[in-house]
Amino acid sequence: MEKPSLISPDTTFSCGFYPSGDDTNAFYFSIWFTHATDRTVVWTADSGLPVNGHGSKISLSHEGNLAFTDVNGTTVWESKTGWGKHTTVALLNSGNMVMKASDSEDKIVWQSFDWPTDTLLPSQRLTREKRLVSQSGNHFLYFDNDNVLRLQYNGPEITSIYWPSPDYTAVQNGRTRFNSSKIAVLDDEGRFLSSDGFKMVALDSGLGIQRRITIDYDGNLRMYSLNASDGNWTITGEGVLQMCYVHGLCGRNGICEYSPGLRCTCPPGYEMTDPENWSRGCRPTFSVSCGQQREDFTFVKIPHGDYYGFDLTSNKSISLEECMRICMDSCVCLSFTYKGGDGLCYTKGLLYNGQVVKQMLTSGEVLDTIVDSRLKGHFNCDQAKAMVKAAISCLEERSKRPTMDQIVKDLMVYDDEDYHPAYF
Repeated sequence: MEKPSLISPDTTFSCGFYPSGDDTNAFYFSIWFTHATDRTVVWTADSGLPVNGHGSKISLSHEGNLAFTDVNGTTVWESKTGWGKHTTVALLNSGNMVMKASDSEDKIVWQSFDWPTDTLLPSQRLTREKRLVSQSGNHFLYFDNDNVLRLQYNGPEITSIYWPSPDYTAVQNGRTRFNSSKIAVLDDEGRFLSSDGFKMVALDSGLGIQRRITIDYDGNLRMYSLNASDGNWTITGEGVLQMCYVHGLCGRNGICEYSPGLRCTCPPGYEMTDPENWSRGCRPTFSVSCGQQREDFTFVKIPHGDYYGFDLTSNKSISLEECMRICMDSCVCLSFTYKGGDGLCYTKGLLYNGQVVKQMLTSGEVLDTIVDSRLKGHFNCDQAKAMVKAAISCLEERSKRPTMDQIVKDLMVYDDEDYHPAYF
């Protein structure tokens, strides 16, 4: 092909050589949003490596095969259609690049929508055979064997599911296993619908807005809407509302917390492996061997801390001292979690998915999702109490209900510029 790029008829999408990071002479074969400020990529030929920009080419053979070749003639990627006849290539207004048989406008030989990378566009289906993969390569969106749409972390050491919550059944998570279609699709109105019952609706739902669903580098699934006036994206939907629940975020031994913004920290005796890359976790600043005496060790308490999963043992109705002894008697135990009220003891062999769980109740119970993390720690507790009180008062007999003026006055007392308002 002689053209440097293909552009959809309405100019929404472009396809061709896309630069790779800071290397000005390395390129991928990609499709991107033409008018987005950052020219957001929505599909990339699954080659794994960029090519040299000088002399590399994308060609359509007489046999109907689309190929991406490097300057030395090496085929980096190809469609492998093997149609054996002449074909044409077009980039549609939907962002779908299609190859059609020359003798039939309706015969699609190959299309990019069948080979998603990290993004779904409206009308593009995610099916049982396909998955979305984050740019980090460590997070997947896929349908499992129970027909449930899931997010999974697949790191160098562990693999674990984190969405929907693995602590609950599909039904408890609002999903259904009784479907065989395994299809998820984003429609033109901003609704991402899955055959297992999951639904994500854009905050700006409606026609006429360019949107995408992407599994981001950090492992969260997000819906984005494009602002046509400035070319910037706005997050209008998220799969995981509390980022600390995304597995692998802080790596091995790391702890995820909000203080008030999201950050990764290390437990006492550990340091960041790479301060520029939280996902590489924390490394110990001490050495330990199985033959060392118990007296050589000291356990450090991390209030409200926990490392999800990878339990070596679980015991009930035992004391803190017994739990500590069980861990110290094991050469592979690195830490333990203990819940005093029930005497629950969980010993840990791998320390992944660490997070600090906030305790805000006096009854001994724990609620870890009281304040939405998107508030960045800005929360007026008194204002929230006033709003709850106002809501409860609306259940009173009509004669006892406060007037709207009274409610507004009560809320205005707590209106402080230093806080973002809480809404329930």
